[in-house]
Amino acid sequence: MISFRHSWRRAAWAAILLPLTFVLAACGGGTPPTTQSLTRAPVTPSAKTAQPSTAPAVATDAPAVATDTPAMPSRSPISPTETLAPQPPTTVATHTAAPAIKNNPLPAPVYFSAVGTGQIMRMERDGRTISQITFESQMLLGFDVAVDVGTITYVMGEGANATLVALDGGGRRELLSGRVSTPKISPDGRTVVFRVDAPTPGQAAGAGALSSGVWSIPSSGGRPSIVQADDSLEGQGTPDGTAWSYTPVGYNKSGQRLLLWAYNTAGPGIPGGELIVLNLSGTAPVRTSTCCEDAAWSVDGSAITISGGGPGPDQRYGLYRIDAATGAERALIAQGDTSYPLVTGARQLLDGEVYAFYQKVSGDVFSWDTPFTPQMVRVAADGTITRLRQDSYQLGGILWREDASGALIVRAGITNGEALTETMLWLDASGSAAVNTRAVGFFPRWADSMRPLYEGDCTLLPEIAWQPPQTRAFSAGVADLQGRLNASGQSAGTPDGFFGDQTRTALRMFQMGHELPLNDSLNCATWQALLGR
Repeated sequence: MISFRHSWRRAAWAAILLPLTFVLAACGGGTPPTTQSLTRAPVTPSAKTAQPSTAPAVATDAPAVATDTPAMPSRSPISPTETLAPQPPTTVATHTAAPAIKNNPLPAPVYFSAVGTGQIMRMERDGRTISQITFESQMLLGFDVAVDVGTITYVMGEGANATLVALDGGGRRELLSGRVSTPKISPDGRTVVFRVDAPTPGQAAGAGALSSGVWSIPSSGGRPSIVQADDSLEGQGTPDGTAWSYTPVGYNKSGQRLLLWAYNTAGPGIPGGELIVLNLSGTAPVRTSTCCEDAAWSVDGSAITISGGGPGPDQRYGLYRIDAATGAERALIAQGDTSYPLVTGARQLLDGEVYAFYQKVSGDVFSWDTPFTPQMVRVAADGTITRLRQDSYQLGGILWREDASGALIVRAGITNGEALTETMLWLDASGSAAVNTRAVGFFPRWADSMRPLYEGDCTLLPEIAWQPPQTRAFSAGVADLQGRLNASGQSAGTPDGFFGDQTRTALRMFQMGHELPLNDSLNCATWQALLGR
């Protein structure tokens, strides 16, 4: 069994994959939490992951010497109708063994972040076939996918050496380096928003160019600009001052609204904060309170669901719906006087109803050590709860299918007293047996956009070409190319980032095998063939 107290102790060690969890932000300020962590229990990388085979790396192209604030909205709480028998809070419900995968049990392919490296992987609908999508020389810390066109954005590296990258059929483009984090991309793939801490002169244009906060940049490249600057801490006293710090949560499906999470860095170290809806049409922002770790857009973009799940220091527990146009909040599952409704991963789907994972715990036994093993439920607008499945799980992530057919979950387990992420399971909302997949990782995202990842306009494809030894210099793009060539069965040697003779030979062999014109540089046709292999 996993408890919030155990996962909280692990949060510092999980900081590479989850830069700041909700509780860490509450206990010391700093960067607000992201919404990539779908549950209260942070997870720790395991050594297990499915990797494509690569040719032996026996040589290198590196030269001997490296040259190569409005008023808060009103709330209208309602009393939910409880239709589920309370589950014993100290008992972990057993689940039936997942059957062997048959045909294509998943509704679509899935991207996920591999344990250990954070590299982005793709799992096909069969739940077994897994291929590597990114080949960066540094760990990736968060990624997002443009739902319309498939463009992927991610941050590689950390701290002052972090780099924001966009990846699609038009190339691998490095957008900005510095203290960047939490990338979110618009549905049409044109704009990436992200958090910046302690920017350096010259990074951005316009007013507030030296302000930490939320910035944006075209995914094609260019100068970034400020979306929402943090408040200054200068002259603010604690704990009574107010200085908001912002992190992007994500765009709604139409791309016309952007949700931010705000944390008061000058206030007391308790959970809580605000949500800010930025209307990109130019109307005034909408501010509303929040309570919990989960905030998600409804499929139609008209509302936001927030939920508090897992024993821990939330200000409130339960499930709440916020109108995106007015900020008015309504409780769908409210905290009672004698019980705690623990909810996680809630989202309003195509049918207009909210789906979540839910567990009710009696107040006389509730504590930070209470096991959190919720079940899949549907919550109607009047608060009526309908259980969809009998099995329950310790969760490390939840990815709903918009048509409400089910959810892909990341199971969290316990080994030697430490929290870790295990495999992903597909849970059908009809209640059929859970289906195991081979994926081991974090942050699943659907990969069935309207355009395949390997398609796109190559006019901005960065130049990556063979260099003579005397002018050879390191390039992360070259290291990426070398990794792709190795994964395709060619031998480009150790991905060292230097484009020399071995890399050129491997590139030509790949081109020959795919009946492409031979070239000493990475042209559009070769790039797209490598990306779509």
